[in-house]
Amino acid sequence: MKLLKLEHVQKVFIEGKNRVEALHDISLTVEREEYVAIMGESGAGKTTLLNIMATLDRPSSGQIELNGQNLEKMKENQAARFRRQYLGFVFQNFNLLDTFNNRDNIFLPLVLAEMPYLKMQQRLEPLAQQLKITELLDRFPAEISGGQRQRIAVARAMITQPKLLLADEPTGALDSKNTLSLLNLFAEINLSGQTILMVTHSALAASYSQRTLFIKDGVIFHELYRGAQPRTVYLQKITNSLTALTSEKVGH
Repeated sequence: MKLLKLEHVQKVFIEGKNRVEALHDISLTVEREEYVAIMGESGAGKTTLLNIMATLDRPSSGQIELNGQNLEKMKENQAARFRRQYLGFVFQNFNLLDTFNNRDNIFLPLVLAEMPYLKMQQRLEPLAQQLKITELLDRFPAEISGGQRQRIAVARAMITQPKLLLADEPTGALDSKNTLSLLNLFAEINLSGQTILMVTHSALAASYSQRTLFIKDGVIFHELYRGAQPRTVYLQKITNSLTALTSEKVGH
């Protein structure tokens, strides 16, 4: 069943006298409980696409539907409410508030939604156990490691029980050990039913997804499905496709 649908999405930026077409003609669907990675070189349009899906930016033309709702026609106050209800965000640099302890950082989107404290706590307890952060809740972001901070950020994204988890370079600020820990966590979350869409430069990160889209010059240039392939085989195919992306030759 389709959760997200984009049809002929275009995004044009006007910079002085220059017209920059960041997205040319993007059409794609994401099924419920799917795990999709989006890859491409810097400037290919990945973050622009993610921002449009997140209702943080609007397309110049085309249609976007998430959970059956038309996104590009929403007013800003509707879009803000929609983001809180349906979307979770994980960023490269965590985006945690240093003056809040970890518990309050996780609670922030629920506070904005005016949820009662007892209900927030009931949501947090099983999530904290799943993410192995229970002992970190009363500490502050500056007192824990980068890998632990990213787990707090994942908890903040998931506590709203989002329909779609959007991750923008989530392993970009992590060392190799914490990268693997986070990727295994994402795979576990996905198996529990969470739909994930991740923008990444990392072939390793993409190899944990079910499907990888490659963007070049604002269009979807190539697509890979993992299927029943071992992750190591899928990783090699992603690496080969990235090489082909730079040479503009994609083998099938």
